[in-house]
Amino acid sequence: MFLFQSLRLLRRVCAIALPGLVGCLLAQGQSARTPVIMISIDGLNPHYVLRAEDHAAGIPFLRSFLTNGTYAQSVINVVPTITFPNHVTLITGTLPEQHGIFNNMLQDPNSNLIAAPMEYGNAIRVPTLWEAAQSAGLKTASVFWPVSLGARGIDYNIPPIHTQGTPADHYLLEAVSRPDGFLASVEKQIGVYSPEEDEDDFVTRAAIAVIRGQRPYLLTVHLGNLDDAQHHSGPDSQEAFAALEKIDGQVRQIADAERAVYPDADIVIVSDHGFFPVSHVINLNAEFVRHGLITLSKTGHIASWKVFSWTGGGSAAVILHNPDDRETAEKVRQILDGLEKDPASGIAQILSKQEAKAFGGTPETEFLIDCRPGFYVGRGLTTPLITDASQKGTHGYLPVHPELQSSFFIMGPRIARNRNLGVIDMRQIAPTIAKELEARMPSATMPVLPVDR
Repeated sequence: MFLFQSLRLLRRVCAIALPGLVGCLLAQGQSARTPVIMISIDGLNPHYVLRAEDHAAGIPFLRSFLTNGTYAQSVINVVPTITFPNHVTLITGTLPEQHGIFNNMLQDPNSNLIAAPMEYGNAIRVPTLWEAAQSAGLKTASVFWPVSLGARGIDYNIPPIHTQGTPADHYLLEAVSRPDGFLASVEKQIGVYSPEEDEDDFVTRAAIAVIRGQRPYLLTVHLGNLDDAQHHSGPDSQEAFAALEKIDGQVRQIADAERAVYPDADIVIVSDHGFFPVSHVINLNAEFVRHGLITLSKTGHIASWKVFSWTGGGSAAVILHNPDDRETAEKVRQILDGLEKDPASGIAQILSKQEAKAFGGTPETEFLIDCRPGFYVGRGLTTPLITDASQKGTHGYLPVHPELQSSFFIMGPRIARNRNLGVIDMRQIAPTIAKELEARMPSATMPVLPVDR
């Protein structure tokens, strides 16, 4: 009898104490894996957030990262400081010479002239964060992340694509989104994609729908209206401030949706580049035409070329058709040296092949041109050397200019509060996110950022 009562008492004690004990043991061995949403605000130089009081911008959510999270004073980005190569660096932790995306446009003279986009994620040569997360058994998703068309490792993908601006564009977007039928099902909830609509509004609604419906452990999102505003009206313009204020609200909506699903999620804000105001265009290829180094057809297309200036906005990679043609290389050098000596030409400096290599851009670069503020490299073939700019701001200059550098902010329950990391390398971001996900990225070799408490 006593034995029976003792056993019954023991069972009661275990029923009360064991769950707490198990919970304690689980807590002690708890995984450090954290869900991550990474939102890119295209064209966000850190001063817009760090010195928001200078322009009285109403961006309370972005400003909250300064006290509630960890952030970089500035991010050294990659050459050229334009959207596509930098977004691929953000997702791979490598330089363009490793990941293979060197520009926003295809590396071909005639394709470059018509600005044919290099938007193919399946051309990325190294593993991405999406692949690392997927290999770790995590669900992944992406909404309008640059160079994600056909990218590997994304379970639910709505990629940005070059469209014709017609009402039928949503059919094309549905056709390239993955898995088949996924975007059409999302559009039933949020409305059909239309090029006439504010794209960031669509992206915001789509991201929230994906968070609620698919619950990805890694989600990447891209918002582009700040970039558009700065191209149109220049950096630090009232139009830019207004665009950022709207984006602040959109980011908050996306973050709130994420935290409703994953209260422990890391919210990460990144960007690709900053901006310089501009007023003039340098048409280097027109100069090469005048020197007989580019030959045009009767229709004005390139018939043959010995050298080509592959514009990256505020910089340009000058490449030779035949890398071994040293006679042409010397002639090009003389032309560029003459232009550099003339302040009106807009060329700030000319880097040799070896000097350019340190920036990790396209290996075919013979000379790397960096423009003076106010100038950028155009595509003109029959124009004067210098023409008026059609936009008030642009980017693409070397990342040595603080105005062209980008942003990093991270906030979450396990993230240190009010920590300023100083100046960081963009290649550190991907391995840092991989660590939060407990995923492996062997090709991303830069040190992980100290973001955790």
